Amino acid sequence: MEVKRGNPKAFETLAAKLKELSGIETKVGWFPSATYEDGTPVALVASVQEFGHGPIPPRPFFRPTIATEENNWKQYAAQGAKAVLKGSLTAFAVMDGLGERAQEDVKETINQITSPPLSPITLELRAMKHKNPALKITGATVGEAAARVRQPGYQLASGTPDKPLIDSKLMITTLTHTTETK
Repeated sequence: MEVKRGNPKAFETLAAKLKELSGIETKVGWFPSATYEDGTPVALVASVQEFGHGPIPPRPFFRPTIATEENNWKQYAAQGAKAVLKGSLTAFAVMDGLGERAQEDVKETINQITSPPLSPITLELRAMKHKNPALKITGATVGEAAARVRQPGYQLASGTPDKPLIDSKLMITTLTHTTETK
C-alpha cells in the first residue's frame, strides 16, 4: 500500500505553530503607570481591596472571577489554538483576545461587588469629597470624618455613593491587559 502525503512539511508547520503558542504571555491587571492623583499605585489599592488590610475588609474580585470564568477561558483558548493550527488566527491574536476577555470579566465582577458595605467613615469621606472635589484625604480629614459620624443625630448626605470599589472609577478604567512575545 502506497502512502501519499498531501503536505510533507505538515509536521514542521504544526511544530512551528505550537512553538508560537508557547511563546506568548498575556497579563491582566494594573500596571505601574496607573496611579491615583497622590501617586498611590492603583495595583496597591486593588490588592488591599482583594485581600483586605487592617480595618479594610476583603472585597475579592480577581479570585472569584478566575473561579467563575476559568473553564470559559480554557474553552476560548482551545478554540483559539485550533484556529492557530488552521492558520486563521495568530497565536498573538488569540492570547490578546483572551486577555481582553479576562479584563472585561474582572471589570464585570468589580461592578457587581456590593459587600461588605463601606464603613460610615468611608461614606462620610466620600460625601466630603463629593461636596469639595479638591479636598485632599489626609489623616486629619479621616479624623474629621470619624468625628462627624460619632456626633449624635449624624446623617449622611443624601446621594452619597455607597458602592464599594468604584468611587473614582479609576480602578475600573485603568484595569488593562498586555500581550507580549517572550
